[in-house]
Amino acid sequence: MHSLPRARRLRPALTRLPRAVRTRLRPGRTAIVMITTTVVLAAATVVVAYIRTPVPTQPQDGVTDQGSAVYYADGRTPLFRLGANRENVRHDQIPDRLRWAVLSAEDRGFYGGHGVSPSGTFRALWNNASGGDTQGGSTITQQLARNYFKGLSRDRTMHRKVKEIFIAMKLDRNRGKDEILDLYLNTIYFGRQTSGAQAAARAYFDKDVWQLDTAECALLGAMIQRPAYFRTQGDGPAARALRARWKYVLDGMVSMGRLSRAEADRQRFPRTQDEWTGVGLSGQDLLVRHRVEEELASVGIPMDGVVNGRLKIYTGLDQRWMRQAEQAMRAADEPRWPGTVHAGLVAVDSRTGAVRALYGGDPKRSQIDSVFAPVAQAGSTFKPYVLAAALRKRLSVRTRVSGRSPQKFAPNGDVTPMTAPGYKVENDEEIGSLGAMDLVKATALSVNTGYVKAALKTGIPDVLETARLLGVPASALAPFKGQAGVALGTPDVAAVTQAAGYAAFANGGTAVVPHLVTRVVDAHGRRVPLPWDRPGRRVLDPEQAAQAAYALRATVRSGTGTRAALPDRETAGKTGTTEHNRAAWFVGFVPQVSTAVVIGNAKAAPLRDLPGFAGTVAGENLPATIWRSFMDKASRDLPALPFPEPAFSGAAANWVDADPAKQNRSGQTPGEPKPGGWDGGSPSTTPSPAVPPELARRRAAKAKAGATPAPSTTSR
Repeated sequence: MHSLPRARRLRPALTRLPRAVRTRLRPGRTAIVMITTTVVLAAATVVVAYIRTPVPTQPQDGVTDQGSAVYYADGRTPLFRLGANRENVRHDQIPDRLRWAVLSAEDRGFYGGHGVSPSGTFRALWNNASGGDTQGGSTITQQLARNYFKGLSRDRTMHRKVKEIFIAMKLDRNRGKDEILDLYLNTIYFGRQTSGAQAAARAYFDKDVWQLDTAECALLGAMIQRPAYFRTQGDGPAARALRARWKYVLDGMVSMGRLSRAEADRQRFPRTQDEWTGVGLSGQDLLVRHRVEEELASVGIPMDGVVNGRLKIYTGLDQRWMRQAEQAMRAADEPRWPGTVHAGLVAVDSRTGAVRALYGGDPKRSQIDSVFAPVAQAGSTFKPYVLAAALRKRLSVRTRVSGRSPQKFAPNGDVTPMTAPGYKVENDEEIGSLGAMDLVKATALSVNTGYVKAALKTGIPDVLETARLLGVPASALAPFKGQAGVALGTPDVAAVTQAAGYAAFANGGTAVVPHLVTRVVDAHGRRVPLPWDRPGRRVLDPEQAAQAAYALRATVRSGTGTRAALPDRETAGKTGTTEHNRAAWFVGFVPQVSTAVVIGNAKAAPLRDLPGFAGTVAGENLPATIWRSFMDKASRDLPALPFPEPAFSGAAANWVDADPAKQNRSGQTPGEPKPGGWDGGSPSTTPSPAVPPELARRRAAKAKAGATPAPSTTSR
């Protein structure tokens, strides 16, 4: 072998060398092929997946719902929304400063990008893989894809994030930038249970979105990042974090060339509303909401048509009066009263019946509706319906009755001996037994015997019909058909019913329907007709209404309602106290507004020694005081109008029964006033504002003795 030429000895070795090299290189080539194939397949998969991803067209369920807005009487201040708290606005209604503030906060490369941020996407995918925030790094287009359009789940998966990216890229290719930004601004959540910039502007600043200034726009832009965490007021961590984010937004607007450095430095962190009634329903708003829903249903507008109907619902509620109603009740310490005591206040526009203010009780103390629900018997606040029934029969308030107490009455109204069958009636002990008087004095002093006589002589069916025409529900009256006791207020009635019923005495005799909703406008700007838009039914003519108001004015001037007198205008009204002082009322009015205050005890016990009020509650004390507290403030918004003076037309009947045992030779009962007015004057003479001697004597005696009045067993 050694003699072979060198070339022949090397040939086998050279032959074996490529085979060895090939053996060593094959795994590397395989790896390259595999990597290349994987990349190609992955790219193909991505391309196929992208191609197969449809262009999103359909919004998610509920994302476009705008609900219906409910407003105060001013037509622009919202009470709350029924349904989604969103109100879409057009492109030209969104100010550029808000656009740039939001872009500064969320996507500074929006107009120059393609819907996806590569660095942000990588960060989001890494966070997703490592269990971090799945939304980090999302552009506005990606956020819109995730929050607005159908097709994406909320799962924390890589597949969902990739699909979000594809949809965002498709959106960017198929929709204009302004269209995408408009959809975003009308959709994104800003906190305070608001979606969309317009609802947020209302919630935070009580402004329309186009009225926002630069600082306010920057705050809304800042809120998007952490709306549930940030706080607009205070100095806690959440408030400090929001201020830092707000400054970040302003600095971004400077770097984007949309705000000068000097302008940014001049901005001050904006003040937001302490709260917004549209944020959450509590207190009186909840009562209002239930009533609004009931009224809309009663006119054929179902709730599913309200929560998605984009209606504008206007009420007659005055925001300031609502506060004053609450203040009047809280001044009486109502929040500390027992839960069994139901109290309410409601004010009604005398001309239209629109509810201007209400307070149905502190919701922390009781959830009972004390305004629209009948929580107590009417007591003597029912007596004006008896008076109205007599006036409708062409009698006048100069009709005379006897104030003797007690008396027994036959069904025809004749007085019977106390030992004979009949309906026994007594006056309140503070009134006692009186002589003959006209219906003005009987009203002012709330004389039970005189009013039962008037009801029987007028006719119980006529009294019930008059009460029904003035708004008392027939269902409340039906159990008392033919019963003389109805004159003393045995039916259970709602405070709003009484306020609306007395409105007819204030407006010249026209019945009104009490209502919260004054106007409904649909999504197309068309007004929805409401039944109470039509003129009300005339129950009394103007002269009869003036006579009724005259008698009720005497109640406040010199009768049981003197505590309700207002300092700058004349007032009319009626006290009411039910048997054993279980409920107490004052219902009164000035020409423009009728207001009712009711306090009722759900327990079969007197209203006595309530927190903030020592003694027994009667219509003439606590309800009258609350009424005055509210009306003294509310009426400052109203001109001091005079009441029409009556001519006292109609027959002045004499319903005074002869009492032979007490008649003198002249045929006149001792102590009986001469025929004519309150104290012997002419029919047109206005009663003296002094407290009547009968009532004054009894009050003075009790004050001297220092006695607490015993619970009444009769109505006054």
